[in-house]
Amino acid sequence: MDMGRRIRFTAVLVTVVFALTGFSSSGGSSSGGSSGKSKSKSSSGGGCSSSKSKKKTHTGGSGSSATPSPSSTAPPAHAVVVTCAGTGKTEATLKVTSDVGAARTVRIPVVFEDAQRGTLDSGSVRVELKARETKTVTVPMTLPGKAAEVKNCTVGRIEKAY
Repeated sequence: MDMGRRIRFTAVLVTVVFALTGFSSSGGSSSGGSSGKSKSKSSSGGGCSSSKSKKKTHTGGSGSSATPSPSSTAPPAHAVVVTCAGTGKTEATLKVTSDVGAARTVRIPVVFEDAQRGTLDSGSVRVELKARETKTVTVPMTLPGKAAEVKNCTVGRIEKAY
C-alpha cells in the first residue's frame, strides 16, 4: 500500500472511530419509523453513514429529509416507557439510554394519549446523560386532571437540549 493510500485509510478510520464514539451522532438505533438508505460517499458532517445497514430506525420525526445531516437523523438517546400515567398517577416513568459516546443534556418529550390514541396532554423533561449512561426519569403531565383518561404514553423525538 503506497503512502497516499495509507494516509487516506487512516483518515477514514479516524472518522469512523469518531462517529462511533459520539463525536458525530450518526448511528445508534431506537424504535419508530424507518428511514431511507444513503449510498452517497460525500461528506455531510461526520461523513460515515452506513450504506450497508439493512434497516435503520429512529424515534419520531418525518424521516423524509432529502439531505439528512448526522445531527438530524439519529437521536442522541432512546427511551422506553416503564409506567404510564393513569388513574391516580400523573406522570410517566421512562428508562433513558444515551446512544453517544459523550456527555449530553437531552430533552425527552412524552405524549399522553386516550384509548383512541388522541392526544390528551404532553410533557417533557431535560436529562443530563454521561456517555452510554442509562437513567430512570419521570415526566409529569401538564394537565394532571386528565390523568384518569390516559391509556397510552408515547415518547417523541429525543433531541439535544441547548
